[in-house]
Amino acid sequence: MVCLSGMHSHTFPDKSAIVDGPVSLPCTCSGEEVEWTIFSPIKATIAGCHHGVCEIKPPFKKSFSFLGNTSSGNFSISINSTRYNDHGMYRCTCNGVQVSAGKLHVYDPRIVTVVEGNNITLSCYGDTRLDAEDVQWKKDGKDLLGYASAKPSETSAGRFSVSKQGFQDGDLSLHISSVSLSDAGFYLCLIHRESREGDPRAVVLMVEKDQPEHQPPTTPNCCTRYVGKAVALGLVLAVIGAIVYMRIKDRKKHAEGRSQSVVLHSYTRISLY
Repeated sequence: MVCLSGMHSHTFPDKSAIVDGPVSLPCTCSGEEVEWTIFSPIKATIAGCHHGVCEIKPPFKKSFSFLGNTSSGNFSISINSTRYNDHGMYRCTCNGVQVSAGKLHVYDPRIVTVVEGNNITLSCYGDTRLDAEDVQWKKDGKDLLGYASAKPSETSAGRFSVSKQGFQDGDLSLHISSVSLSDAGFYLCLIHRESREGDPRAVVLMVEKDQPEHQPPTTPNCCTRYVGKAVALGLVLAVIGAIVYMRIKDRKKHAEGRSQSVVLHSYTRISLY
């Protein structure tokens, strides 16, 4: 017999994934029967656990897997390479009771690249003529900047801003000044209490590190120049000294040769008498 008194349903915040990217869906419970299903826009069983034995159902085996240690009650699942058709509503049940549910969004985002320190605009457009009360920008799933027509003076947050006039014209673009490396990430543009998405609805910002220009060689100081000259002069003097020494040595050998020749010649002449 399994006690479910402490078990309650949990709706996790909407999850966002990029096509071919990873994402995880949380589920924690204690029970003998656990099941993961997708119930909108299609209905299918993804995975099930029976008395501690867990199995991913076909055709989900290729990209789905259990993320944690199921023996300790962590039945979260991971999608290793998200497909566009993986979007939808997911539910985790424990002994037939829903304990976790939420929506997965899948995006094929626009890629924008900028060098750190520069300014950048992440484009987003939407119809704001009728009931659009606000625009909400999110970064990596967290609120970044919101602009509401009821508070037209609040258009910026630090280095991030939107245009009041742009909102009236349907231009919901996010302006970032002096981009930093930490600004890289996944951005979403949502309209009217996050009920609609802008166009393009998702942007991935990639920030490249600023590479300093090539610096000219450092001019040697006076001491360095003097040392260099001294070394060069020393080498020249050494060469000259070697040449002089060799010439003196050659002359000495030549003189000794002549002296020996004279002695031998005299000795020969004396022997003839």
